[in-house]
Amino acid sequence: MFLNMAQILGRVGKMDTRSTNSGMKVSNLSIVTSKKFTKDGQTQEKVNWHNVTFYGKTAEIAEKYVNVGDLLYVQGEMDSQKYEKDGVSKVKHFILGYQLQLMPKTKEMPATAPSQAASFGADIADGDVPW
Repeated sequence: MFLNMAQILGRVGKMDTRSTNSGMKVSNLSIVTSKKFTKDGQTQEKVNWHNVTFYGKTAEIAEKYVNVGDLLYVQGEMDSQKYEKDGVSKVKHFILGYQLQLMPKTKEMPATAPSQAASFGADIADGDVPW
């Protein structure tokens, strides 16, 4: 058995939501995470940008409630897509998100992971959104 799972907690940098020809929503987000560490006695910070894609109801929720700068918890799986640009084969890696949760409006990262999340494919009415 294999496991493909990604969890990130970071701030939204960019967001774009579109509809497919069939009308399904697709949201693409960039989310920044960072970690601090000490090297040679000096505190340093490593910053990573993650591309996240949501489909369907979860994309609709993201479009309606998520804004640039929001602290967002995402669960999903790692995915990749091959494409060609200028005759060169490339691979784009991203997180296929199936859960998201907006975190409290604060500059500090929370100490614990969220307990509720909106799930991909779930029927969620506006009144049922957990934030």
